[in-house]
Amino acid sequence: MKQTSKSKSESPHTTLLKELVLRFPDTPNLTLAKKFVKDYPQFMISVEHARAAIRTLKGKSGEWNRNHAHIDFRAEYEKALTKFKKELPKGETEKKEPYHLPKASKKILIIGDIHIPYHDDNALFAALKYGAECQVDTIVINGDLLDFAMISRHEKDLRKRSVAYEISTAKIFLEGLRAMFPKALIVFKEGNHDIRYQKWIMQKAPELSDIDGTSLSELLGLIPLKIIHIHDKQIIYAGKMAILHGHEIGLTSGGVNPARSVRLKLNKSAIVNHFHRETKDMGKNLGEQPYSCYSNGCLCDLHPAYMGVHTLWTHGFTILDIDKHGNYKVQQKSIIDGVIY
Repeated sequence: MKQTSKSKSESPHTTLLKELVLRFPDTPNLTLAKKFVKDYPQFMISVEHARAAIRTLKGKSGEWNRNHAHIDFRAEYEKALTKFKKELPKGETEKKEPYHLPKASKKILIIGDIHIPYHDDNALFAALKYGAECQVDTIVINGDLLDFAMISRHEKDLRKRSVAYEISTAKIFLEGLRAMFPKALIVFKEGNHDIRYQKWIMQKAPELSDIDGTSLSELLGLIPLKIIHIHDKQIIYAGKMAILHGHEIGLTSGGVNPARSVRLKLNKSAIVNHFHRETKDMGKNLGEQPYSCYSNGCLCDLHPAYMGVHTLWTHGFTILDIDKHGNYKVQQKSIIDGVIY
């Protein structure tokens, strides 16, 4: 019969060896033996002696030992692990699975930082007109569709537009966008300004958070308009290109070249908005595989009151072409006084 507990005549070093094998059942015998000799020099046991004892405990030193001397370590280990997994509460994670655009998305218009109601009319309509002329099949609103200045934690100007006006204006924009592109896939990705609404609800009126009609998606009417809602910190993939707003990366201003800052952070191809500047940067990984990063211009007012008399912001958007292999071609477009370059 196999032993399952400590024998009355068992030596102290055998007990410790059993505990070691139970803790590390998949570790090679020689490694365990060296560890035992190092951890317990007081027993004055050689590595070979310890190794032979471990083999005996594991039932690998003859038929008699398999039947009489060893513990079924694997069974005890698996039993303890099963019980452990059952009793320990599930770990919580806020990681969101990425959203992959369908393979039918071949020509994509990426716009962002519209900051309704502080959008720039000329720049916004120039970008949409260009997308229509290019016959894009997909539109990605890459964050900060709304501004939500009045529920920001920053200093507020009470003369600014109300939240109700912002949402109403955003709905008019989305309805017009759907009418202009009736067959296109439209995706709305949350940016740091868009999530101000949910943060405000949770901080000021959490009781309303689970009431029908109060979510941002419902207020904007995304479902009736067949617009896909991509949440904060959820990455979009178009083939091999990652698309994210940019605030998720943890950069502040983006530095001299936001695209370079993004590349150094992610080490993969990506398009971001957030920084309101058109930049690009390219590199290669150790395997000589090239990758490139781009930051888009915005479609909002370039001269907000809180920025002073001068900004580095630019108007712009991107046309992204994806082939059947997921490879990409990026066309960054600048807008100056409503004219595309």
